[in-house]
Amino acid sequence: MFSVGQKVVLVDDKWPETVKQLYLQLPVLETIYVVRAVRVGVRADELIMDMRRVLESSLLLVGIYNPTNNLGVEAGFAASRFRALDELKQEAVEEKEAVA
Repeated sequence: MFSVGQKVVLVDDKWPETVKQLYLQLPVLETIYVVRAVRVGVRADELIMDMRRVLESSLLLVGIYNPTNNLGVEAGFAASRFRALDELKQEAVEEKEAVA
């Protein structure tokens, strides 16, 4: 889905309260970020609220750093909250052409 060094844009900033409490820094809606790591993650809101483990792709972003857990692992952000910058640019061009 995403790769290290790729530019992405946050498209979903509706953070559950549990996430707001766990993170020191959160990405900002419609802001461009560079991916510094891609890995499998556990959704914090699901784990805390429902005690279920839901695995999904997780991103770490250049310029956003959060504390690590007891194992030294930094919490990332669900990849589903982001879109590739190139993809968004292409959609904008297609919309512009459709209007013209």
